[in-house]
Amino acid sequence: MIHTVVAFILAVIVSSVAASAQVRVAVLPFRNMDGKIALNEWSVALRDSIVTSLTASDPESKTFVVIPTDSLEMAISDLNLDPTNPQYESDVWKAVIGMGATYVVQGNFLTEGERVLLNAYVYTAASRMPNSTHQAKNIVKSPTTYLTAVPLIVKRLLPALK
Repeated sequence: MIHTVVAFILAVIVSSVAASAQVRVAVLPFRNMDGKIALNEWSVALRDSIVTSLTASDPESKTFVVIPTDSLEMAISDLNLDPTNPQYESDVWKAVIGMGATYVVQGNFLTEGERVLLNAYVYTAASRMPNSTHQAKNIVKSPTTYLTAVPLIVKRLLPALK
């Protein structure tokens, strides 16, 4: 009986240590490099689609866990960060690190006529440096099909999260 209790306690300790050591991924809205305010909704749509796709790629969270968007947004709002402030880009890292993120996924887009250029990167939260091998760069779509780039983006970035 004592061996069973000790084994159970050890199992709980090992699982809690493994859970706390799990890779945590924060996905930030894409940066609108155009400056066209009407396209700001794309920033969130791209982020949300990537969160959904990443979560679907590891539904049991065996390799990583995606930090819930609402939790991340709450941490950003708790710091009173204003996306229109030039310091936002550097200050948002405080929220990301405060959430215990190991990696951060972020990208940008730029429109040129009937083309949308998309780029996405995985950053190491501690160093704020992008993974130089696994990047999704120079993906070109149309303004009506820009979200079809998400599966390709996730496919290219996923190896950096493992």
